[in-house]
Amino acid sequence: MNKFVVAVLLSAISAGSAFAASVKNDDASAQTIVVTEGSSKTELQVGAGEKIEFCNSGCFVTFPNGDREALTGGETVEIKGGKVSIK
Repeated sequence: MNKFVVAVLLSAISAGSAFAASVKNDDASAQTIVVTEGSSKTELQVGAGEKIEFCNSGCFVTFPNGDREALTGGETVEIKGGKVSIK
């Protein structure tokens, strides 16, 4: 019984870390965001109407307008009309 409980807990913990943040670009043109995870910086170009998953375990994101946000990995970011919203 104890092995079963441990297995269920480990599954729940590992499933929780599998979620990634996503960014959806509802603008008519491509947008570029800068994602910083640890010491690694990556520029992600998100095409018009495109949705991309990123940031599996926490990161900082710099948006096209210069705003910077910390994400934990489960958020949905939307770019629409040049404005960013995080849900």
